Amino acid sequence: MPEFKRILVPVDFSPASDHALEYALDLAERLGAEVHIAHAYQLPVYALPDGGVMVGPEFVARLSEASQSSLNEMAARHSDRGLTLHKHLVDGPAHLEIERLATDIPADLVVMGTHGRTGVKHFLLGSVAERVVRICPVPVITVRSPESD
Repeated sequence: MPEFKRILVPVDFSPASDHALEYALDLAERLGAEVHIAHAYQLPVYALPDGGVMVGPEFVARLSEASQSSLNEMAARHSDRGLTLHKHLVDGPAHLEIERLATDIPADLVVMGTHGRTGVKHFLLGSVAERVVRICPVPVITVRSPESD
């Protein structure tokens, strides 16, 4: 059985990702692993008939600062557990950034939440967790949030 010493936990600051983080932290305590909390954000691009419009640098700075602040708060809430916590803020499509981080860290395991979408919602929105399971080079545990039942 492989040793899990580095656990990557992608978060989007939703209740589902909070639940997955709790799961990962409990697992890390049992395994003696460190936890890497990661948030990926993607800058919006608006398509117009005459071309695309990207957001301005002020918006990018505010988005990055807000994301970093939320990531810091999330890690601070769990700092009393005696675990080594690392924070990663990245810009890009979530599933691709999670795959890249899993390789770069290098993570031994990814633990992430699911939103439990089905039907049309799932078809329209897709699933980051599904994409990560398909492309990630390491094992992925998906944790369904109790709120999604």
